[in-house]
Amino acid sequence: MQALTITSIVIGSTGLLLCVLGIAKLTKKLLMSSVRYEITGIVLLSIAAMLFLVSSNIHTYERLVFEQPIANISFHKISPKYFSVELEELGSGESWFYELRGDEWQLDAQILTWHGYANLLGLDSYYRLHRLSGRYTDINEERSNLRTVHGLATEQRIDLWSYINEYKNWLSMVDATYGSAVFLPMNDAARYSISISRNGLVARPDNAIAREAVSNWIGF
Repeated sequence: MQALTITSIVIGSTGLLLCVLGIAKLTKKLLMSSVRYEITGIVLLSIAAMLFLVSSNIHTYERLVFEQPIANISFHKISPKYFSVELEELGSGESWFYELRGDEWQLDAQILTWHGYANLLGLDSYYRLHRLSGRYTDINEERSNLRTVHGLATEQRIDLWSYINEYKNWLSMVDATYGSAVFLPMNDAARYSISISRNGLVARPDNAIAREAVSNWIGF
């Protein structure tokens, strides 16, 4: 995303220079020329501001080229269908702690992909973890029992995800915006590794307890 940031800086600098030249021409009583410079400068500054906001929003996403491990998630049982959860993000090394109710955990991500020519600007696929929630295996429990969900995405001044989806018919550079989710059973001391590719999230058991939980869950 460095190319987009540099582009916004170049356009902004040009716009600022034109505004300064416009003021200089105004002091020389060249009114029409000054107005043209000022209008052009303001337009360029506006474009630069928009590009910078988009660039800063995309920085909340992680660059996605190949399948890559992104997180680990582990569970400690508090009581039946009630777990404490540690979500460790590998990129930053930070960990977050949550509580989930249910039989299964679900992790959602938002993914942006771009057309080939947009990649020349450094716009590879990007992802952002969106939410973590608990699920019940039984549909009736899902309807009636207490549900838990936690937001993972940081709020931004401009929500690029919503903006792209609202104006996708006008943004030819965007190939696809879609959500991806994965869910697996919760069990005491179970640990899972989470990866992501252009096709979405992938979760795999990371210890014997998790492997046994998945085996029982799918009935093998």
